Formats: sequence, C-alpha cells, structure tokens
Amino acid sequence: MALIANGVTKRDRIAFSGQNSIQQSILRFSAKLLGLTFMPLSPTFKSYEVHEEVLSAGTNIIVTTNQDYHKFEHVFDANNNTSNTRNPVKLVVVFDGELQQQHQDIKHTTYGQLLVEGSRSGQQLPQIPYFEVNPDTDPLILIHTSGSSGRPKCAMIPHRMFIGAAQEITFSMSSINNNTSKNKQTVCAMLYPFGHISGTVYIPLLMISGAQLVIIGEFDDDLLFKSIERYRIQILSLFSNFGRSLIDGNLAENYDLSSLQLMITGGAAFPGHIAQQIIEKYGIKFIEKYAMTEYFWVTIGNAFDNSNDEFVSGNAGQVAPGCQLKIIDLSTGQALGANQDGEICIRGNKLFMGYLDSNDRLDSVVIDEDGWYRTGDIGHYDDRERLFITDRLREVMHIFIDNHYKNVSPVEIEMFVLTHPAVSEVAIVGVNNSADNHWPRAYVVIKQGHTVTANDIIDFVAGSEDLVVHANNMRQLWFTRMVDKSCNISISRRVYNLCLYAVIGM
Repeated sequence: MALIANGVTKRDRIAFSGQNSIQQSILRFSAKLLGLTFMPLSPTFKSYEVHEEVLSAGTNIIVTTNQDYHKFEHVFDANNNTSNTRNPVKLVVVFDGELQQQHQDIKHTTYGQLLVEGSRSGQQLPQIPYFEVNPDTDPLILIHTSGSSGRPKCAMIPHRMFIGAAQEITFSMSSINNNTSKNKQTVCAMLYPFGHISGTVYIPLLMISGAQLVIIGEFDDDLLFKSIERYRIQILSLFSNFGRSLIDGNLAENYDLSSLQLMITGGAAFPGHIAQQIIEKYGIKFIEKYAMTEYFWVTIGNAFDNSNDEFVSGNAGQVAPGCQLKIIDLSTGQALGANQDGEICIRGNKLFMGYLDSNDRLDSVVIDEDGWYRTGDIGHYDDRERLFITDRLREVMHIFIDNHYKNVSPVEIEMFVLTHPAVSEVAIVGVNNSADNHWPRAYVVIKQGHTVTANDIIDFVAGSEDLVVHANNMRQLWFTRMVDKSCNISISRRVYNLCLYAVIGM
C-alpha cells in the first residue's frame, strides 16, 4: 500500500537493478501482488545497456541500490530533456539503506521509508492482485534475451506463465522432498542473479513452494561453501562454469558439504566428465534441465524415482507437464522420430506472449499459426523420450572438408577441448574466411598454475579421431588466452556472444 500511496498505478513499469537481497525479493513480491509489470536488469550492465533497456521497455519506476544508482545516469539525463515524452521516471526506490545521491526533480524513497509508511497506514490489499489483471495478455515480466542470435529482444512473460510454473514447481518440490530429505523443509541455494531470468523465476517460485532459500548476494566460492556448511544446504542450482570449483583445488575440502543431495544446472552445456566427478565425489544426484527465457523450463531433468539410472551426459530428461515438443527437419520442417537431430519446437502453458514492440513478421517466424515456438536449438529425443541438446541452429559452422561443405557443431569441439587438463573454459566460434565458409577459432581460459601454448591445444584437438573435423582443418584453430573473474555467469556463453561481434567482417 505504501507504493500505491507514492503514486504507483497499473500503467507503470518497474526496472529492478542491484545485488541479490531479501529487500529486493520483498519489493518484487510487492510488484507481483499489485499486478504490476517489472523488468530485471543484469548486474553486468553498464549505463548504456541500462538506458537502452529502460527506454525500450518504457519503465518509469526504478528500484535499485546506492551502488547501482550511477548506472541510470543516462536515464536521468533523458528525464531532464523536455523533449522526452515517453514515460519519464516518476519514482526511484533505493533498497539498501539511505540514498546517498539523487536527482531533485524525481521523487525518491527508500525501502525503510516504505516499511514505515506501510506500517503507519495499517492498510492491507483488498484483493490480490490489487490491479485487475488478464493472466493471458498482461505481462508480468519484461526481460531481454541474451542476443546470441541477433540484437537482444524484450520477451513478454505473462502472468499465466508464472501461475503455471508455480503449480508445477509445488508438485516437483514435493517429489524432491520425498526423495532427498527427511526434513519437513528443503534448504535451497542458487547462484543465479536476480537480474537473470533464472533468478527472477526460480527464487520466488521456490519460496512460495515452501522451500527455505539461502540468498547469496556478492558471490564467491568461499562464501558459497561456508553457506552450504552453515545452513546445511541440500539443493544447489548453478551455472555450468561453477562445477570445477567443486572438484579442482582444495577449497571445497575445508568445508563440510555432506548436506548436498541434489545439483541442478541449465543454461549452457555442462561438461560430462566434470559432472561425473561431482557425482562420484559427493554422492549426489545431478540434473540437467532445458529452459529458456521464452519458456521457463521445457524438461524436468532425469527422473527422481529411479535411483538405478546411470548418469548420461547431456540428458535433460523428459518433457515437463503442460509442454508439447517436436523435432523438425532443418530443411523440410517435417516432424522427426527418435534419435534424429533437428530443430526443437515447443508449445504449452509456459510459453511467452512474444517480443515487445516486434512486428508481426518476427512473431510469426518464432511462433507459427499452430502455436509452435521455434527455439533455434538443435537436439533429439531417445527411445525413452529423454531430450538431448546438441547445438544452436545459428551457431553451426560451415566448414569445407575434402571438396565438400559440412556443418560442424562448435559444442562438440568445446566438449572435447574441455577434456584437456589445462583448460578451464572454452568457446568455439566460426570465423568467416575468403572462401565464404568458416575456420573454427577457440577462446580458452587456462586453469591457474598451468602453462599451455596454442600449438599444444591445436595438436591435442588434431589428434582426436572422434571429431568430425579433419586434423588439417583443426590446425586452423586459433588460440586466445583469456581470464575473466568479473562475473558469475558462464564465461563460455558470455565470451561466445562477444566473439560473434569480434569476428564480423573477418
């Protein structure tokens, strides 16, 4: 009610920026209970990205921290421009203490002040949601895609997606409780930032399902291990790049991690040999899920009810309730059977509405007249209807081999390069050449304390008989040493996106 008293209306849209915290969680729940639309901003964004996304989504209420306040400088500058008539900012909420700076022409308040005002009024919401909502057509979340296949697009997530996901995760958590814990309440921790679609969706869903959630703000390995030991965390959801921290080095040996029973990953391919080492070392279940911004999650991961199942790398499990999936031929569009790679198409109760301000042509390309969303992912299902993701349609490299062209998966090469004992992270990109095809280039992160040369990596890959690219072609692999500890997202995915821009015109 304090937000309503500060002038918030149904027409307003909220931008959230800042580290994971209880305060931000409460403010996001408030937005949901009011029936408002909000947009999470990635913690990696700078002023330019923040301004572009705020402008494109038309957000006019900002919820942020003192630390992130400066990221909105271009937004505030535009607000002072009298020619700017599109949703000028009318309220700023700072949720980590008192505001250190502000623009006098914009109304400001703090999380603490909102608590005082709400308590003083003594009013409660007369209904939930407070504003009238059409669950099918009103967006709850606006969030930009990663842009790995072009400019970032703003996906509209309607209320019905969240409602369907809430019903489904309650059932899933019941299954997890029966199989992983004798306690009444499951303790979960996730490393996903609130500015990511995973943090935006999973954190509130886990909370309303009854799980105890350990929120980690500024992430580092040591803090996570301390939290697992102190709070007896049982379920850990993580990006793929964190896996090595559990098996490399001695840091994990300094803590009691025996409470861990289940690890869930998604968003990028997880190296199978690392997953196998984690399973053997900690004796836990390991689940890979297939999910995306446009459809919260497509699969449920491998089943909980069959403890005899062996771990199969890349197995994303069977299709989730309420979701339909088909694999289509890349050339004909015809549906394929088991064990045949093609483009993955989905439809169901957790499918997004479309992209904000997109034209009809774009929406008809990604969602056809029968409601099928073309994901751009390549994969297949096996005889047990388990889904395997093998590549991205737009990332396939076109390579000339033995007087003919062949489409080559960069993921296949990445998975092999990761088996080198000195390699921590790798991203493979196709570099355009004068013959209008690709040479594969490798961007490699080297483990601390290891030394390796470009020729070492080239010879290692060229000596493999498992890869579909001949050795002579692999000798055109390029090597770049990269070290990046600036963020806790997958380095491979992030470097890949950067590389797409770096190789244009080469």
